[in-house]
Amino acid sequence: MRRGFVFTLDAILSLVLVSLVLVSVVAVTENSSSIYATQLRAENKQLAEGILQTLRTVPLDQLVSPSLINTWISNGTLNLTYVDPKMPPLQIAATYWALSVKHPEFKGYASLILGEILRDLAGGYKYQLIINNYTDPFLTFDNSYENASDVGTATMMVSGYLFNQSPRGYVAKAYLTKVLTEQRKLVGIQRVLAGGGYCTNPRPGGHDYNFYTLSVNSLSIQYQTPSGKPTQVSSGRFRVMGRYSGGTVDLNVDLGGWSVSYKGGVTLSKDGYSLKLYLSYLSSVGNTRKYKVTKILFEYPSGDQLGIVLNSGVYVEITRKWKRSWLGGHWVISSSKAYTRTARIIRGVYAEIIPGYSCRDEDYYNNNNIDIKFDIDLPSDTRPRYGVLSVYTRQDGNVFDVIKFNNKTWKNSEGNLTIPLSSIWPETNTVYLKVSRYDDSREVGLGSGSWVDLGYVTSTPHADDPGLIKLYDVTSKGTGIYYLNSIFVPGNVTGIEMNLTFSGVHEVRVYYSNGTVLNLIYENTSIIGNNLYISNSTIMRGLLRYTTLESLSRKNFNLVIMLDAEYGLDSVLYAGQDYHREWNNKRILYGYPYSWIRISYNPTVTGSRFYIPIEETHDLESLDDTEMHFSYYLPGKAIPWYVDVWTGIIYTPGLIDTSNNITLSEGPDQTEFLSFPLDVYLIRVAYTKISKDIMVNGSINKFKIESTDDYYTFRPAVSRAIVHYFLNGYAPYGKVFTYYAQDNACGYNLTYWYDLTGNGDGTRDSVIVGNCKPSDTPLKKSVEDLDPSKYALDDAIVRLFLQLGADERLWKEHLGDSRYIPGGSKNPIRIRLVGIEGKAIGIRNVPTSIEPITVTLRIWRGG
Repeated sequence: MRRGFVFTLDAILSLVLVSLVLVSVVAVTENSSSIYATQLRAENKQLAEGILQTLRTVPLDQLVSPSLINTWISNGTLNLTYVDPKMPPLQIAATYWALSVKHPEFKGYASLILGEILRDLAGGYKYQLIINNYTDPFLTFDNSYENASDVGTATMMVSGYLFNQSPRGYVAKAYLTKVLTEQRKLVGIQRVLAGGGYCTNPRPGGHDYNFYTLSVNSLSIQYQTPSGKPTQVSSGRFRVMGRYSGGTVDLNVDLGGWSVSYKGGVTLSKDGYSLKLYLSYLSSVGNTRKYKVTKILFEYPSGDQLGIVLNSGVYVEITRKWKRSWLGGHWVISSSKAYTRTARIIRGVYAEIIPGYSCRDEDYYNNNNIDIKFDIDLPSDTRPRYGVLSVYTRQDGNVFDVIKFNNKTWKNSEGNLTIPLSSIWPETNTVYLKVSRYDDSREVGLGSGSWVDLGYVTSTPHADDPGLIKLYDVTSKGTGIYYLNSIFVPGNVTGIEMNLTFSGVHEVRVYYSNGTVLNLIYENTSIIGNNLYISNSTIMRGLLRYTTLESLSRKNFNLVIMLDAEYGLDSVLYAGQDYHREWNNKRILYGYPYSWIRISYNPTVTGSRFYIPIEETHDLESLDDTEMHFSYYLPGKAIPWYVDVWTGIIYTPGLIDTSNNITLSEGPDQTEFLSFPLDVYLIRVAYTKISKDIMVNGSINKFKIESTDDYYTFRPAVSRAIVHYFLNGYAPYGKVFTYYAQDNACGYNLTYWYDLTGNGDGTRDSVIVGNCKPSDTPLKKSVEDLDPSKYALDDAIVRLFLQLGADERLWKEHLGDSRYIPGGSKNPIRIRLVGIEGKAIGIRNVPTSIEPITVTLRIWRGG
């Protein structure tokens, strides 16, 4: 130890000698003298910084002799109750400075120690050390620095103990080593469809279409039939201007003399041209009924078609009159007219006719069926508590041929099905669904309101990554496949990529849904091989034409994968059924890990190893068909992640007004925070904390989804919500306490209360908490006997229990009633504890318990 002391002094003295050599050059002019003084100040400043660094970092017992250490210990200068010789001198001084508030003599001890060391380190230099504007004769050589021109000054911030607090004591931290939680996993089932039937014997001679998205610049239609002559247009005009990838459209058609029929809407025709208007009833005045036009289909003699889907702006009025007859009479159409205000266009399509295959009646159709299979992963120590499988078909009246959850099978069924607990397994659980065509429907598959809700207890809770969408195994017997993925990530989306592995597939298309239409963002009509990777740059090139990354990050969005299927004017067309009837083969999409979608994003919550994922599911209720709601409590210290609602909807095509909206409200005051157009593809709404008014800690948050359209309604009985948040199983070092634990215990065998379900019914349990050696016995205590104002371990436990879901507001409202302390019988935590570490360390090494003091050293020779 002494050898280290000598080495340190030699180093300092060497520095001093070097400095003496550097400053020995004498100037002979006044200008040279000024330059020389500036140089001396800089060199003296460097020397002062070196001395301060030594005082801050080198232990005291390496700077003075062992005999002096022993002398200081014996006379009380070094009080081993608070400091020891292994501490650097400035740390000892900082400790004594805090003590001097109550014991002024400690400031003198600090000055004595520092003064002794300064005399050796400063060598032949003069010095003055100032601590928080204080100095004394031990710290000052003299005051001649006021007349010196070579004063070098260095200042350092040094950690010092909090004033008016004992610098000797304990701080404690507590963290979980093992827990038991009751988790709920809600797995929404994406919508997968196929064509209802396929042609078994297609023959050349038919036709198909190439579809192009048409950007409509202008649209106007007007016509009038004379009274009493409803089947002949007296005057009218149809005007459309637009552009598509294959060319332009510039129609200016005189409708005068065109024939009119009224079957299934209004159809005008002449010389091989036809114009069909699809109608939705609005109102009646007298004998005249007013309709809005929802779709226009114009066909050329060549067979090419132009289609426009409308929200509003084009109207038809049909006037009727009573016609008497020998049977009494009946209503007949007297006249009709169409007119345009401001056309609000949803979508335009140009369909180019191409040669194809036909199907004779005797060949058409074989009923199609679709098989879907996917896995749900649970922890290896899962103990099941609850299970419901909710599955519905696309077509009213239809049922699934087969439904399987592991070894449990249902046949010819649909709806909410209870899963036996014996059929919920640790690790991999497999869901299998098979559904066939029903009643000549043109589609077969899954409807909205389909999900799996599983409850289980585990000691290894795990949150799935929302950014990885594991695609299902899907088999269609004879038509193309439609696969809607409703996607959400709790953060800012930065990229999207996907991989598809399949067999029997000729074409792949990907669409983005904005709620009312599907927008093509990727197309490959010449598939080679059985695997297709679509890169982020490829997807973004198409996707960002219709939306922004910011919009994708605010709520869930839909990507639709179509394998041998495409979106026509306003419906999905399936190969094998609606086009390419010769493609009547089986198609298979091989699910994860072969097929997947991955969303890259910057998360709103960055987890730690102490974060415990909590997942709570909730039923939804409704006051009327156009809304549904639920409420949930978010603990005060919880870290909110996201809310996910899998929805069932009903809407009437042609009657809904797509200018109406869906609104989302949430928070204690049920504040509206999001509004978006009616979504006919809605199977899910999900969001994270994008507003301060929602997902509010320590409050009951009230969620509501509402439609502003009477023809767009919800099905709460088949909807289910899940709330995701984290509890932090770590309470860091806190305040300084004189005592570590009650009765000088190493830890506690602690009785506390927990509530896994969050319904307020606490269960009593015990856990070992502390840092006891195997030979030590923890003290038996109830959490209701803790005193967090006096003991460091008690304080750490209470702070940890607040992190674990106990209600701080409830505790403060019932101060004095120990039952309401966090973890008490009236204020349980949200998890069951298996092990807690409760570590404490002395005040000397706890950086959160200190605040800085300022130390300044002046060094000079002159004066």
